[in-house]
Amino acid sequence: MEQRRHDGSVFSASVTAIPVESETIVVARDDGELRRVRGRLRDSEATHRSLTEHLPVVTYVHSIDGERETTFVSPQIDRLVGYTADEWLADPGLFLSVVHPDDQDRVAAAHNTADATKPVRLSYRMLSRDGRVLSVQDEAVAVLDESGRPLCIQGYLLDISERKAAEEERKELRATEAATEAEASERQRKTEFVAQAAAVLASSLDARATVGQVAALAARDIAEWCVVDVLTDEGSVTRFAAERAATSASSADPEAHPEPAVLDVIRNRRPELSESLMRVPFSRGSRAVGALTLVAGERTDPYSADDLPWARALGGMIALAIDNSRLHTEVEARSDASKVLTHVGEGVFLLDRAGRIQLWNPASAAITGISSEAAMGKPASEAIPGWREVSERITVGPTRDAIRTSTLPLETDRGERWISISGVEFFGGTVYAFRDITEEHKLDELKAEFIATASHELRTPLAAVYGAAQTLRRHDFALDEAGRARFISLIVDESDRLATIVNQILLANQLDVGRLDLEMEPFDAADMVERVVESARTHAPSHITFDVHVADGVPPVAADKDRARQVLVNLVDNAVKYSPGGGRIELGLEPADGAVRFSVVDEGLGIPADEHRRIFEKFYRLDPNMTYGIGGTGLGLYICSELVERMGGRIWLESEEGKGSAFFFQLPTTSARSALPKTRELGEKERAASAPPAKSDGR
Repeated sequence: MEQRRHDGSVFSASVTAIPVESETIVVARDDGELRRVRGRLRDSEATHRSLTEHLPVVTYVHSIDGERETTFVSPQIDRLVGYTADEWLADPGLFLSVVHPDDQDRVAAAHNTADATKPVRLSYRMLSRDGRVLSVQDEAVAVLDESGRPLCIQGYLLDISERKAAEEERKELRATEAATEAEASERQRKTEFVAQAAAVLASSLDARATVGQVAALAARDIAEWCVVDVLTDEGSVTRFAAERAATSASSADPEAHPEPAVLDVIRNRRPELSESLMRVPFSRGSRAVGALTLVAGERTDPYSADDLPWARALGGMIALAIDNSRLHTEVEARSDASKVLTHVGEGVFLLDRAGRIQLWNPASAAITGISSEAAMGKPASEAIPGWREVSERITVGPTRDAIRTSTLPLETDRGERWISISGVEFFGGTVYAFRDITEEHKLDELKAEFIATASHELRTPLAAVYGAAQTLRRHDFALDEAGRARFISLIVDESDRLATIVNQILLANQLDVGRLDLEMEPFDAADMVERVVESARTHAPSHITFDVHVADGVPPVAADKDRARQVLVNLVDNAVKYSPGGGRIELGLEPADGAVRFSVVDEGLGIPADEHRRIFEKFYRLDPNMTYGIGGTGLGLYICSELVERMGGRIWLESEEGKGSAFFFQLPTTSARSALPKTRELGEKERAASAPPAKSDGR
């Protein structure tokens, strides 16, 4: 009956009345869900029936137990084999009876062994009621309940007769194509071999190598043996290449010298052909070059007249390769000298007996700035500035003698260049060879200047120490304690000055040979700056003042503390020395992108703009002539630059002549240097030799 809920909704109820003695128990339940489930089941069955009846396949169901009887087959079975579904279900043996006799055992075994884990997938033939033989594809699988137990076997039959027929037709077509292609395959293989041989022969001008490769290709693809013989200029024949197939059963190698038949083929220019051998001559124009011999074997087809065209083409390409190789060898022999002169790093030029330039290599143009067009064919006195004066000082001798080179200056568009030059005379003129030694000459000058400067710098304190010591040794007059103390203080100060110069020379040498070790450790940069300034104030003249500006939040520096202090001390001492008129020296410290930036700014002499790039060079001094009375070895800023770079930082300057200088250097912080490198500590002697100097030697 229909019942109404409290909320007004209606539902279908089943009511049962149960009399119990003097009472009646009434039980009511909602059976709407049951009806809905039954409705969905009917819909599902209708959908399944419609699907199975309209699919382009025959669906069936077999029982899982017993004889595996067919419990359902779709109506499409009638169109497939001519038997209705009712006939199929009524006769359990009908299925196997319509299977082709040759396939019955295989099909029966497959269906009888089908279970939940082994689905059936097979193709076989069936016999229709009208006698037609058709091919079907049969696939079946077990249907499982919710607990995984098999309920039945469900499968389908698909007519694949047309596909099978198409496959058979394709097989026949492929067989026909294979037969047709087999005839062309050999010709194609030989054509491809000729093309590959042409590529090999064109890949290099080394004919012996390329012809050998082609012979190896022939022995691999088209012959058991491939031999190439070449006619020499004397009229004899030499064996140029010989290769045997790796699978050849023959163990005998060819003769070391060509057979007489080879010479006959070359002279007569007629090929020799049999099923096992083909020998063709090859030539260049009217000139005979050689012969190509191919020997057939078990793995190659016998040769025929159809093989002569491609063999002749191959022989012609071999002749061309050999001829090109000969020509190339001759040209190379003539051009070797030109190649050497073109690529040699030294300048080389040739003057004929009239003094005109007949050869001017690229190095000559690069060194002198005079192009080949401006030099060739012109007298050397016109093309080369100052040649008349320079040529008189050049050592010139015969080719058999060892010629001593002359070092001379030469004026060019780039200024004065120093060259090392010598000349060799021969019957055609004079060959001059020279190289640019301007940089070496500058370095030699700097070294000589450094030695003179270092000698002067060492001589002054030595003289003072010696004079003070001699005074203290005298007994002809007495010194009071103040006088003795003054002389002893002089000896100590000048000894410190000597130690500073020697230590800087030793330190520069250690930097050059890479033997300086650095101990990276975190330290407080602000504290180091304060200590450096405190020490500088005690030694600086009274007209020099110091200011220190330290920014907030400067992080610890990760570097060698002693070497960082040495750099800062040297820059401060330089600022003092190059401020002869006094003034303010400002030291700054601030963080800068993972680094700490140190600055030393003075109001002194300043540095000319054209000297900025050289200020950190070894041996370089800003005041080499002692115009301002400022000495030094020229190593101070070089050492600063090298130390900063080795600690992972950088150093630079900003300066204007007459307005002072500002030197900056940056060192990484502990956060920027994720892992501080630890190096061995210096030995006692090394530490003493490379200790920071008390005073800078100047720029």
